[in-house]
Amino acid sequence: MDLSTEPLLTDKRPLHIRVQEHLRTLIAEGIYRSGQQLPPETKLAAELGVSRPTLREALRGLEQAGLIIRKHGVGTFVASRAPTLESGLEVLESLECQVCRLGLHTEVVWHNIVERSATSEEMTMLLLPQGKPMDVLSVDREIAIEGESIAYLRDVVPQTYLRQEDLGEQFTGSVLDILIQQATPLPVICRTAIVAEGARAQVASRLRVPRGTALLKLIGQLFSPEEEVLDYSISYFIPGHFKFHVMRRVGRDDSGHLSYQRPCPPFKTRERSD
Repeated sequence: MDLSTEPLLTDKRPLHIRVQEHLRTLIAEGIYRSGQQLPPETKLAAELGVSRPTLREALRGLEQAGLIIRKHGVGTFVASRAPTLESGLEVLESLECQVCRLGLHTEVVWHNIVERSATSEEMTMLLLPQGKPMDVLSVDREIAIEGESIAYLRDVVPQTYLRQEDLGEQFTGSVLDILIQQATPLPVICRTAIVAEGARAQVASRLRVPRGTALLKLIGQLFSPEEEVLDYSISYFIPGHFKFHVMRRVGRDDSGHLSYQRPCPPFKTRERSD
């Protein structure tokens, strides 16, 4: 690896700025690639010929610029160059549709599709009685954008609604889109829980992140008009690639008045002193 520091010797700007710009160049030239872990501070400082405090100051600037990610107890990594997907949760749509709006496309880089019996947890989430076995279609896949893995998705669908052959040879990763196009009854609403969870071994391995890395986890139940669960889904997203938001309105009754009681005394207006 070429870590020539000649520019650091000829540049007259403060040393930490010169180190920061030098590291920017190394990242831009691909010497340190997206997602790659940088050497430990002691080793990197020695390679660059600077002190650790100077290196830390340079790394702080790169972190603020979004070029690196520092994970406490793990190390420093080059930030992903994949775009950040921002989405509201009021309207349910597939990841593929969200990415398409950015002019990009998703890729299924790995999948595991099997027809099997539902587990006890899956029976509960599908609102099915525990004593009666149910055959389901389980679809696990790793999704990438621009060659970089960003999500691990799992859908569990009763085989009465979807079979393996329904996915077809051109399956692009969205079970939701297939259910909307083919399922009877038609999906109408999805109840979604959002939590943060440390990556377990299988998910961490597929997403190429350290085990225990905090991921965004969405747990969904897709309902029919008859309140049957058509799909139980678990989706893991790498936080740096996704921003989710929810639009919330102030509750009002039919007459337009606030529908809740004020939990505290009204604010007092402070008089201005001249």
